[in-house]
Amino acid sequence: MKTRTFLSYLTMAAVFPLMAVSCSSCDADHGPGGGNNDDEITEGVQEELMPFEYSNPLDFSYPYFDGTQDVIKTELRDPCIMRDGDTYYLVYTHFPFTHHDARDASKPDMNSSPGIRLYSSKDLKTWKFENWIVKSGDLPEDCPYKHRFWAPELRKMNGKYYITFYADNWIKDEYNAAGQMGYVGFVGVADKPTGPYEHITWLQGSGCDTHLFCDTDGKFYAVMPFGDIFVQEVDMSGHEGGLLKMIGERRQVVNRDNSDIGLNFSPDYMEGPWMIKRNGKYIIFTGSPYKEEQMPVPNESGLKTGYWVGVAVADNIWGPYTKYPQVFLGGHISVFTGPDGNEWFSYRGETGVAPQQGRLCIDRIPFEEDGSVKPFDPSTETVIIKE
Repeated sequence: MKTRTFLSYLTMAAVFPLMAVSCSSCDADHGPGGGNNDDEITEGVQEELMPFEYSNPLDFSYPYFDGTQDVIKTELRDPCIMRDGDTYYLVYTHFPFTHHDARDASKPDMNSSPGIRLYSSKDLKTWKFENWIVKSGDLPEDCPYKHRFWAPELRKMNGKYYITFYADNWIKDEYNAAGQMGYVGFVGVADKPTGPYEHITWLQGSGCDTHLFCDTDGKFYAVMPFGDIFVQEVDMSGHEGGLLKMIGERRQVVNRDNSDIGLNFSPDYMEGPWMIKRNGKYIIFTGSPYKEEQMPVPNESGLKTGYWVGVAVADNIWGPYTKYPQVFLGGHISVFTGPDGNEWFSYRGETGVAPQQGRLCIDRIPFEEDGSVKPFDPSTETVIIKE
């Protein structure tokens, strides 16, 4: 296996302007090189880990009880890494990745994902199981979030730790928050990353992959993928009392259809949004499948098939956003601060090539000194981060 430094292993093209991303707390807007996730206290360089060497996929696996024995799984979906001090925390969508249409009472947890496991690491290489944030088998029969557990996000906002996930109840329709089976968003809160997470509450009006963002003025927003990307303010004041609600207008901010930027190839839909704020810029990352059967002939867009991360940038949370549809070929991403104090993606490998496909991967986001970023390839060889 070849080894390359970060500065030499990427082949770049099509530069577009984008402010360098930091992950700030809700009451600050930090400069370059800070923070994990847009809402966290700035994290610095971990000198003890530098230079940092890694290879994708990361060495991560977890057990799944199939009714008879534990089976070790390496495939995951929607991985979310959060750094808090010198520790990295990981949540993800757990096997089996099933919909309520596949429920089966003869299988463990009705053939649903069994819940949300939390892992930790000091170096992004050795992962330790901490605890279950939620576990189906521990929940009562009528719990509205007893099954599915898709796309969990772990974030620190306003000094609290929030878990957001998408779930329903596959036993009876009437047990569900919306009165029928179908994924809706739930939000829990804790005083530390390992929990316990309390006040797990239905976020009314949310759908799958709804992303919770805290702005520098302390206001919370839901970033929602209903085909296109929408933003709406969230009233969090009733959380401890079991009430979360959207307020104000729900506004479409990013269009799935790329004809708005003069391109004739568009994705089937947008999903998995992740918002960060940097030097006053609002930046939304999205995941979008570009399908071969939907590619126009001739394809004059310069866009390719595959599951692509795109970016949209604005000076105001409501837009207008400037859209860059294909930046990175990878799965549903999160943004966290790496050992070098810079911003990284965690993602599911989506190149279609072993051993990365379907497994936990990370890469540093290659911001330029002037704050721009270029499309880049997911790493498949050993990478050494020297600074």
